[in-house]
Amino acid sequence: MGCFQANDVYDTVKPLFHHLKLFGLCADIPRSGITPKKVPPSNIIYLLFFIGLYTYITFVTLFRHEYPLIYSSLILSFVYETSHTICLLNAINTMVWFYKTRAKIFEIVRELHLFDVALGRMHLSLDNSKWHFRFTTALLVIDGTTLAICAVYLWSFSEIHQMGEAWSSCMWPILYLAYAFNFVLVMMYGTVIVILVSVRYSALNRIFRMYFPTTPTSGGFLTTTAPGHTAETAVCSEKEQLTVLRQIKILHDKLNDVVELVNYCFSVQITFCVGLCFVIGVVCSFGLFRAFIYRNELFYMGVLNFIWYMYYLFFVLFFIAVGSKITREGKRIGVLVHKAINCSTSTAVINELNIFSQQLLHRSPVITCGLFVYDWTLLYTMIGATATYLIILIQFDVSFPNLVNVNGTATSPGV
Repeated sequence: MGCFQANDVYDTVKPLFHHLKLFGLCADIPRSGITPKKVPPSNIIYLLFFIGLYTYITFVTLFRHEYPLIYSSLILSFVYETSHTICLLNAINTMVWFYKTRAKIFEIVRELHLFDVALGRMHLSLDNSKWHFRFTTALLVIDGTTLAICAVYLWSFSEIHQMGEAWSSCMWPILYLAYAFNFVLVMMYGTVIVILVSVRYSALNRIFRMYFPTTPTSGGFLTTTAPGHTAETAVCSEKEQLTVLRQIKILHDKLNDVVELVNYCFSVQITFCVGLCFVIGVVCSFGLFRAFIYRNELFYMGVLNFIWYMYYLFFVLFFIAVGSKITREGKRIGVLVHKAINCSTSTAVINELNIFSQQLLHRSPVITCGLFVYDWTLLYTMIGATATYLIILIQFDVSFPNLVNVNGTATSPGV
């Protein structure tokens, strides 16, 4: 696995940043020992170029295609045009915000590297090569899946609506590919960073179990690393416990600082992407409803649009799952601390553990955008809101006046 060799966290995230550069989300790649202070003029040109490109292909697509005639519904054409506009605003927002928080994102990677160095001094190292391999493989799978879904979607759309001219202009396929990769990479960007933070919380919990008791025994204490794993007996002195505990407290506090940086750097983009996924969910659910009701030539497009929405929703759910894991790891170390308090016989160690318990109470890791926490409650809220707006759209569609085609003949109600 030599091609996937990673010496530090900088090597781990390098494949992701190479992908981000291709779609205007990151002009530079973090490098060990380098903290950028000034933004070079090339970065500004890079940002303006991609903003202009996304804007141009969006408006060319909107002006070239007559969505009311394509979808035979004013409501459906309006929501699709609106969703394209929201996609454009989301793409511009993500590019500008990542440009603004460029230095802080690099600081996140640097703090994770310093954490790994401190972790090595405590005789525990993380396998960066393993995560480098996983992230690279995930990116390749995501690239292939996104291209395949886009190809099937665009081919089906062009076959149904005879969009040969749109294919020859190349703007329409580029629009869908650009928006798809923008959404996917933004979600992947935030998810990778949150995973790296979560892995380090887990490592901190493992170090704590190495030095502090969870089950008292005669000659020391017993620590169980995980269910089903072989138990290990470890004995250390009170002085060693106090030294390690002070280091753990400092590292935990630094990880909490990293979580706050993650919330600051990614909350706006992830929130916009979640909102975009919600809008796409309402639109595609409405299209699927019309597909099953009217059973016309747009039936397969309605199904493909819904599959597209489920693909987007997968990334949102994965980010929510990773955010929930960080919260669980933060709570788990609190449980370990109180088990250690119950098992310890040293007054000095118990006092330090009580202080650490207060630190955990006041600073627990949470992935949030300020409006809501990224946990499973957010999913239930999205499902309920999608159902509500879907009902509203169905009522409008049923009661909306009939469309008149180009020749002046009226179509059937609701179509």
